Amino acid sequence: MPFTTQRIAVLTLCILLLTAVGMTGARFGAKAPRRPIYPSQKHSPMTLRSPALKNNHVMPKIFTADGADISPPLVWHHAPAKTKTFLVIMFDPDAPGPMPFLHWVVFNIPPAVRRLPENLPRSKRIAAVAGAEQGPNSFGHRGYGGPAPPPGPAHHYHIEIYSLNRRLVSAPNCFRCLQHAIAGHVLAAAGLRVTYGR
Repeated sequence: MPFTTQRIAVLTLCILLLTAVGMTGARFGAKAPRRPIYPSQKHSPMTLRSPALKNNHVMPKIFTADGADISPPLVWHHAPAKTKTFLVIMFDPDAPGPMPFLHWVVFNIPPAVRRLPENLPRSKRIAAVAGAEQGPNSFGHRGYGGPAPPPGPAHHYHIEIYSLNRRLVSAPNCFRCLQHAIAGHVLAAAGLRVTYGR
């Protein structure tokens, strides 16, 4: 069938529509960057360790949804003297969806504190760390929610701490919201990585 002017116009419109849909998906459907919130802080002197986790190794089952699902202990050192509060987050950049999956948010940790004990309660306030609060995670509850990946390749879990020059009024419950909340207020950062799969 010969290409009439009308058919050419219809085909051109279809191509334009498909291009627009593709651009929209790229803009809003793409994953958030698979890296720390502020990668420029990766060379800061602050360090983050856990007596129960080994960096770049498999997370012990006790800290996952397949075990006791308790939060791991954390210890940090060499924080800046001007720190007002610390923020601790754990997220999964391999989870399906446009943004990393938030597993844990602890904010307004006082500047004198240098550790989080194991098995924190799933509550807003933390009795063991006066002044600190836990925000909601992507599971929909406050406190820690351990790895629960779908069957397949192991997921990577980032646990990161940020030294901030301010208190947070509240902890946003999405990764990009956290990015905006602490933008311009990060003094130093540190992190460790673990994996877990089923």
